[in-house]
Amino acid sequence: MNIEIMNESHFDKVLEMSRLFYASDAFDSAVPEDIISENIRTAISSDDSLDGYVLIENGEIAGFAYVTCYYETVVGGICAQILDLYIDEKFRRKGYATQYFNFVFDKYSYAKRFRLEVVKDNTRAIAVYKRMGFKEISYGQMAIDKI
Repeated sequence: MNIEIMNESHFDKVLEMSRLFYASDAFDSAVPEDIISENIRTAISSDDSLDGYVLIENGEIAGFAYVTCYYETVVGGICAQILDLYIDEKFRRKGYATQYFNFVFDKYSYAKRFRLEVVKDNTRAIAVYKRMGFKEISYGQMAIDKI
């Protein structure tokens, strides 16, 4: 399995996978199509606020994910937030998530914290994340959406 930077040639397949992912129980509510497309466009653009990656197996896109970095005051440094890791069903249980996390830990080695979000009842994903060393944090999140 190889990990590549997302580019224009990946757009259609990532869009197809994103539709499945964002409509799944990994989210509290479905993500609108225009936002899904904007995520991909931002990741493949020169905008450095969102890095997009595709997981490639034998020339086929097996999954995708994003990373965004920001300063987090509780650790006094950069936090690399892993967003939307999706692996196509036929490629699951092959260690690709572990390989992706190791890639991120290496590429963003300057980060003082790695963070992700997971729906509380996604027990399979939580088990994978815990095996990778992630721990639950005790404070919840709140948001105001202006979309």
